[in-house]
Parts: sequence; C-alpha cells; structure tokens
Amino acid sequence: MAFGYEYWMVHLSEFDPLSFLLFVHNPRGQTKLRSYFGGSVRVLGQPSLQEVVCVTVRDRTRFQVDPHDTTDTYYWNKVTADFNARYLSSSGIGNAPAPPDEMPAPLRKQSCKHGRSDASGRARHGSQRQLQDYVNEYEDVLSNAIVEAIPALRAKLGSSVTWVSPLARDGYTEYRDRDFLHAVELGEFGSQLAQFWPSGGPVWDALATTSDSAPGAIPGIVLVEAKSHISEIYGSGCQASPRSRSHIEASFAAVRNWCGGDRDANWTGPLYQSANRFAHLYFLREVLRRPAWLVNLYFVNDPIGPADRDTWAAELRKVKAALGLRSPAPFTVDVFLPALNCSAGRKAFVDVDGNEENDSIPHSSTPGPAVRPRYGTGTSVSVLAASSASNPVVSWANRWMAHASYSGPAVPEVADRIEQLVKQWREPIPGAWQRDVDSRLLERRYQRGDAAAPHPGEHTIEHEILCRHFDSVSCYGGKLVDGVNALPLIHSEMGGRHGDVEADLFLLAQSVSGYRIFLCEVKSASNNAWYAAVESLRQLKLLLTSAGPRCLFARRNPSLPLPAELPVTTLVLAPPQFYSSNGQRANAAQPALRLLSRFQSEFGVDARLAVWDSRRFEIRDWAAPNH
Repeated sequence: MAFGYEYWMVHLSEFDPLSFLLFVHNPRGQTKLRSYFGGSVRVLGQPSLQEVVCVTVRDRTRFQVDPHDTTDTYYWNKVTADFNARYLSSSGIGNAPAPPDEMPAPLRKQSCKHGRSDASGRARHGSQRQLQDYVNEYEDVLSNAIVEAIPALRAKLGSSVTWVSPLARDGYTEYRDRDFLHAVELGEFGSQLAQFWPSGGPVWDALATTSDSAPGAIPGIVLVEAKSHISEIYGSGCQASPRSRSHIEASFAAVRNWCGGDRDANWTGPLYQSANRFAHLYFLREVLRRPAWLVNLYFVNDPIGPADRDTWAAELRKVKAALGLRSPAPFTVDVFLPALNCSAGRKAFVDVDGNEENDSIPHSSTPGPAVRPRYGTGTSVSVLAASSASNPVVSWANRWMAHASYSGPAVPEVADRIEQLVKQWREPIPGAWQRDVDSRLLERRYQRGDAAAPHPGEHTIEHEILCRHFDSVSCYGGKLVDGVNALPLIHSEMGGRHGDVEADLFLLAQSVSGYRIFLCEVKSASNNAWYAAVESLRQLKLLLTSAGPRCLFARRNPSLPLPAELPVTTLVLAPPQFYSSNGQRANAAQPALRLLSRFQSEFGVDARLAVWDSRRFEIRDWAAPNH
C-alpha cells in the first residue's frame, strides 16, 4: 500500500447499480475504481476524485474505510457484501437503515423491495432473481426439491407446497414481522411474535405453506433463506438498539438450547442473519406449536459469484462450527439448486458441468430455452423452459426427473421409485406436444455448433460416432447407416427447437436381422446411471408416442427399404468408467439395471446400459461386474 492513499466504498450507479465499489486515490490525483462483487476483482475505470465526490454523498453513498491490500480479494469481497447488505439490500440504495425497533411500519414494508430490483420488484440477478424465477416459473422443481429434502413431507403421500412469496402477481413482495405471519395465515399471532422478537426481523426470501391429504392435518410453513455466493452468508452483525438487543439475546438463549448450540458462540456477529432465522423457526415450532421448516437454499454456480456444491459444503461446515452447532439444527435442511442463466432474459440449456448444450440454437433475447439444473440436494434434473410452464407436457416431463434425483451415495427407495416411474409410463402424455421432423435434421448428421472443435465429454462422443469414426462404428454387431444428434422430441409453443426434451443421439443401424433405431442418452462426466436411465425412458416414451421423429430416417434416406415401423432400442451410452467410478456412480448402476429390467418385463421395451469403446469404435452392452 502506497503512503497517502485513501480508500472509500462508493455507490456509483453508472458503473454498477447493484453493488458498492472500492475507490482509491492519492494526493497526486491517481485513482482506481474496483469491483469485488461476486468474489473476483475487476478494474472499472479511473474517475477523478471530483467526479466521485460530486455524485456521491458522504455516509450515504460514500464511506471512508481503512486501507488494505487491494489484491486481497476475499477481504474486499466481504467488505463489499457488508456495505451491500447494510445500504442496498435492506433499505434501498443510499439510505442507511434505521435501528430495527425504530423502523416505521411503512418503511418496513418498502424494505422488502430490494435496491437490486426494478420498479416492479423484479430482481436483476443474484439469489433474489434466482428464487423469483424458481417460485414463479419452476414451481414444481423447487417444491419437489424441498419435499425430497424434508423427511416428514417426503414420507406423506400427497404432500404439497403452496408458495405465497415472492409472487409475480404481488410484485415479488417479501415479508417480515407481522406481514410474514399474515402471509402464512398466522396473522392472529402477531402479539406473540412481538413478545418474542423486536420489529425489524428477517425479511424472508420465500415463504410457503404445506398440506397433505390426511384428515385434520395442520398446515405447515416453509421458511426459505437463499444465497447465490459465499459472501452473502456473512453480514455486519446485529445493529439493534441496546433495548432490542437485550430482547434478542434473551430469545437467543432459548433458541441455542433448542438447537443444541454452544452458548458461547457469537450469534450477533457476522452470522447474525443465520441465527435469527433459527430463532423464527423456533418461534413457529416451540411457541406457536406449528409444523415448520427452515430451508437454506444455495444456488450452484450463479455467475454473480460462482460456487460449486463442494465449495458451498466446505463453507457451511465453517458456518455451523462458528455457530456452535454440534449437530444439524432441528427442522432445518440445506438444499442445492443450479443457478438459472437470467442474462438477457434467456435461460441457457446447461448441464451440471456448466457446458452449454444445444449449440446449434442461436442466442436469442426471447425467453424459453430449457435448462438442466442440479435438483434437490444431490444430482441434476432436466426441466423445461418457463415460457412453457403452463403447458401440461412440461409438468409431465419434469415429474419423470423428480424420481431421477437424490442425495447421498446410493439411490434411496429404489422399489418405490421404480413403481412411480412405471405409473408415469402408463399415463398419457398431456397437451399438444407432438412434432414433425425439424427440417434442419434433414441436412447433416452433427447438429451442434461446435463441429470444428467439439466440447469435451458428451459432445466429443457424439462427434466421434457421427463424424470422425462413423464408417467404422459397430453398434450391437450392426453397421451404422445414418444418425443425428440433438433430436427434439417435444413441440415447442415458441417454434423451432426452444424448450425441447432432446435425445443426444438417434442412430440407424443395419445387421443381419434388419434395421433398428437406437435412441441414446449420452453421458460422460455428469449425473449417474440411474439418472440417465430415467432420462432415457422418458425420451423413449415420447418417441414411441410420436410418429414424426420415428420417420426421420425414411425422410433422410428415401432410397432405403425401411419398414414402416422400425424396432427401437434405447441406450444410456457412456464410457466404461462412467458406471464404475467410486461412490454414487458405481452405486447407481445396479438400480438402473433393475429399472430397465422392470420396464422390459412390464412393457416389452428394449432398454439398456451401453458403453462407447472409443478404441474399438464399438457400441455394446455394459457388462456389470460379476455378471
């Protein structure tokens, strides 16, 4: 650090309307403006001191801070998060919040509309936008993830979740204090909440009620606290007045005892936000005696501050240790969902490794491409676009993937999941979803936009089979005659190929027994055999129910003597190590075989786990160990 430099945290909306920035200058007039928002450093410019002073207000949008090494990204990221939480997130840009017990009711209501939102309450990005999108556009995915994570809900048939905030029709309002109780239909208990906690309590990122089919069941409450990047976990601590702080500390004493937490842990410091959420869960559970759960929702790989699941897990272990929690807090679950790409109003079709698929689809400002987010607490789920959310086929398709996802090293409740999938297969596919052949599929075999340099993993396998080694590939003893990738199976309301369920590979092979179609779900680094098998069966159901895609090869090869009805085999196609890697991968293979075997015996479908042998250019059955 050079002598004479001054350091200021400033809010300059023309540079970044969503975050405070670090402005550094020295007496010679040298300046630099840096952003640490999201966990990395970016130099945004070198505005003059006079320019900055003219457009900021001291102690409102300009604050002098202690000098510190500007290369310490972690430090400045936390300082940025602190200022954002204190002056942007809670009370609007440029307004220092009043102490919680002195905040007037109208301002409390306004404080639920974040400075990161537009006039309608629609957030621009971050956890607020992610949660708005999930609640309003992917309600089934979010609800299923939460039901899956909460044993009491998962165990009851017919459990349902009804979201009450943040709803688009209500301006994405988020609730606190008495308003939060009214939102979950407990408004008559406002006086009890005031006795337990001073006004100015948590603003809830999302609220829901639960119900089940049991007669006389008491509705439950789901409280959601969402985060998109690590620094959001930490804040500036409890800012309450001495009178309110005494009130808070008294409630914390009871909550610590209930949680089994260390009474010496600091609950009013940087982790105050987490602690006061536990307190309100305690209030619902122990004071009001209502079924309630706290869901800590973490978005994986949000561009605003990318963190994968392992990074989140490592940080959460530190958080729980700092709060003195020797075991998980009661009725509290951590749920991980993939961040949706909210930029430019569109959502990309992204796998769990962050590799964009559907490269042949041009970028568009029109919302609607599909996404593959990580689902529930462990693996990933294919969901369709928000623009098609009112289409019943979307709900049908997403229910398949609810049975594909799980957390932990092994597939839980295999028999029950298989029965649910069998039931799903028997259901008719609702809505107007069938499609004709996409004309682009008649032109070439490889459809994606990376043909010159395929992305590693699934795209490379597809390219090897369709292009690089096509004439040499053996497919179950037969010779490939034709094939395409990225085969859309659902008609989109938007036209084209937006919002589709896709088959990765669609192959036509000829052997001594004749021609056969192979419908392939290609895997390399993402998911596991169970998940892929569910995807494969979902695609097969769509294919068998729709005449359009099945006639593709007749359209592409009019000179071939193809029968009117070609037999179909559906494959999970992956390198051999996909089925044998340690942990979840290895444990998923046998349940996947059970699932496919059940469908073969129940419905007569030919469904298999297969391997792509890139050395022998061969597609063949996977041989399970000891089989």
